[in-house]
Amino acid sequence: MARHRDGSAVRKISRGPIIAMVAVVIVVLGVVGWFQLRAHTGEQGQQAAATCVSGRQTLPISADATIAPALSALARAYNATGPVIRDHCITAAVTAADSAATFAALTAPTPPGGQPAATPALWVPQSTLWTDRLAAVNPQLVSGAPDSVASTPVVLAVAPPVAKTLAAHPPAWRDLPRLQSDPHALDASGLPGWGGLRLAMPTGPGSDATALAATAVATATAGPGPGPLTEAAAHSAPVTAAVATLASAAPHPTPPTTAVALTALHTQTDAATAPLHAVPVTAQQLYRATEDNPGAALAELVPTGAAPMADYPAIQVGGPNVDETMARAASAFVEYIRRPEQQQTLAAAGFLVDAGGATMPTSAAVAFTRPEQTMAAPTAAAATAVGTVLANPSPGAATTILLDISGSMSTDEGGQTRLRNTTDDLARRIGALPDSADVGLRVFSAALDGPEPWVEKVPGGPLSDRIGSQTRRQSLDTALNGLSPATSTHTYPSLQDAYDDAVAHYAPGKPNSVLLITDGPNDDAAYKSSSTLLANLEQAADPAKPVRVDVITIGDNPDLTTLQAVAAQTGGTVRTVTGSAGPALGDAVTALLQ
Repeated sequence: MARHRDGSAVRKISRGPIIAMVAVVIVVLGVVGWFQLRAHTGEQGQQAAATCVSGRQTLPISADATIAPALSALARAYNATGPVIRDHCITAAVTAADSAATFAALTAPTPPGGQPAATPALWVPQSTLWTDRLAAVNPQLVSGAPDSVASTPVVLAVAPPVAKTLAAHPPAWRDLPRLQSDPHALDASGLPGWGGLRLAMPTGPGSDATALAATAVATATAGPGPGPLTEAAAHSAPVTAAVATLASAAPHPTPPTTAVALTALHTQTDAATAPLHAVPVTAQQLYRATEDNPGAALAELVPTGAAPMADYPAIQVGGPNVDETMARAASAFVEYIRRPEQQQTLAAAGFLVDAGGATMPTSAAVAFTRPEQTMAAPTAAAATAVGTVLANPSPGAATTILLDISGSMSTDEGGQTRLRNTTDDLARRIGALPDSADVGLRVFSAALDGPEPWVEKVPGGPLSDRIGSQTRRQSLDTALNGLSPATSTHTYPSLQDAYDDAVAHYAPGKPNSVLLITDGPNDDAAYKSSSTLLANLEQAADPAKPVRVDVITIGDNPDLTTLQAVAAQTGGTVRTVTGSAGPALGDAVTALLQ
């Protein structure tokens, strides 16, 4: 009897036909997909070709060498997006160039009959100093307002012991001329045996930080606040003296560039006796130097006051070589690099950016602190004036020091008499002046020389000249050390005679001045009229032999209004200090004794 299958059993299906069918389907889908992809790719190529109907065009960008690597990386990322401007396919190309060299090329005259030189469509110098100068020289080359793409503050790169010692009480920008010129500045600051601050001031390619530091000193010297420095202030005696001191008292020979100075600074074996102690740099330059030279003995010192900034303005360059397409391409590139995701590239390179949340690199040498107050950009004329003095510091002024040695100068201040504090500050400043400086010394009080209330201790002349067995510099030091307080203050007749003598013995080719230092009012009973003094000074003045009267008053002085009028009439400056102890008197002497 035959058996039947159980109804619950599963009928087996052969796998071979199924596998064959799946394989056929996959092949068919692959072939169809390939044809579709080929068609889509062809359409993309046709679309890309259609967008470049006007061809390809290169966007030439000139950037300062310090930011050029980061901008080059951003240009490559930008080019990968396939930018198209007015039917032109755009390729951004960044060229590293010194800001001064680019400025010279942009402002170079076109030879007669020649073609204008090719110019970049976009320029990113290190600071607004350059774009302002370009706008002042040829406003037609500036298209629109500059747009800062990154920034970095100017600081001092110093030997680590200097940073460690001065960090507790960092100097202000206005203090740098005194620290630079005082041969004992660091000794007094806690570094015995170091002498003065040997601050290099390079002016070669890539040394914009020097100009920015000098401008910060000039701005701080001109008055409190962030500026801007005006042309009149830049030409004033205190500002000119401060900038000239920075340059003339710098170590010589000075390194030609910031990069060379940084290398010299971190390769010195004995920082205390080495030729250099410091150099102005941007924080980004210092970061880069320490990254490229691991273990380099470099540290950051941030002077107090409004911070000068390298603000990297992007400026569209106008002119016959830049058409509408290039102008729009330049604008589009700047817009691209200012996006938060692109700003991180700049932050990673050590620049401060506006994008919130950008991550700065870690560094043992640089804090990447955003300044609380930034220096306002000076006027173009003021920046030019500072640059001129920096490049060509005065060989020294011709100054007659007229020093009050009346009885009130015996007042004790800080453990020494007011007179001793004053003569110490004068001796330090004279010690820092160049040999070509022309200095003389007169002192005044009642009846010092018979009926005369004044006496000439050292006649004026170059400091290197000899007076008997000593140089004039040595004679001044000896005379200052030998002074002692006398009796009453006879300011007016002493000042008139000193001014008359300065005009009569005018030193051509130099700024000529009388520096009056006094702590009390004129009490000469025979010469009490301030109007007579002003009239006599006006009569003695010679426009061909300009002599200014600068004044330092110590403490309250009832004659202040008269002395201010004297200074204003002769083109001089008045500095008031509350006492002779502390740095204020030394700063005033440094500013007015060029």
